[in-house]
Amino acid sequence: MADGILVSRENPSLAIHISDEFEFVGRHSIVIRDVAAGERFVFAQANGGRIMKLLIIQFEGFLPGIDDLYRYDLTGSPVVAGYPFWSNGYAFNIVDAITANPQGESAATYPFLESRGLSVPDELLMWRSLTVADEARRKEMIIFYHESVHSTGLTLSDLYVDDRATEAWIEIQKDLEVRANSSFQLTELDDAGNPEVSGWSSIPNQFMK
Repeated sequence: MADGILVSRENPSLAIHISDEFEFVGRHSIVIRDVAAGERFVFAQANGGRIMKLLIIQFEGFLPGIDDLYRYDLTGSPVVAGYPFWSNGYAFNIVDAITANPQGESAATYPFLESRGLSVPDELLMWRSLTVADEARRKEMIIFYHESVHSTGLTLSDLYVDDRATEAWIEIQKDLEVRANSSFQLTELDDAGNPEVSGWSSIPNQFMK
């Protein structure tokens, strides 16, 4: 990680340019339910220590001895920096998420952010884009973009009713995807392992299609 560019040498082999609106908070390791493990690179836009936006680049893979693979159907997904990306959005309460899944990624990142003097809104909008990073389908990269639900003037109860998305949430996702995809760009690495300067590209917005 240097000069706003995160370089992954393998699984996947690409570079990610982070928007200048974010500051690099740091990196921390994760273990997910004793099944997978990896690392998160965390970037934030904050005001007085309160997070306004959060961008997380997550690299993970199944642990040795775990007989499983990532089964996402990436058929027809847009290809950026040589990898197909599948995307979706949702909104959630982070405290409830940690309570329901105390061995998940959020349970590791929440105290990490607090240790850096940053507070996380309870209700979050999230847009994620992911790709399978190796031929064996045992490694993946996920890019998480978060904003506070309250930045929309709404609450979580306005976005879901009986776990069903409301019209308000459907409309919000359209702009959320645009903001998420504008927060970073991707490019392939050249033969020397450096970012292809002419290849920077965003993930295409798909929600309106």
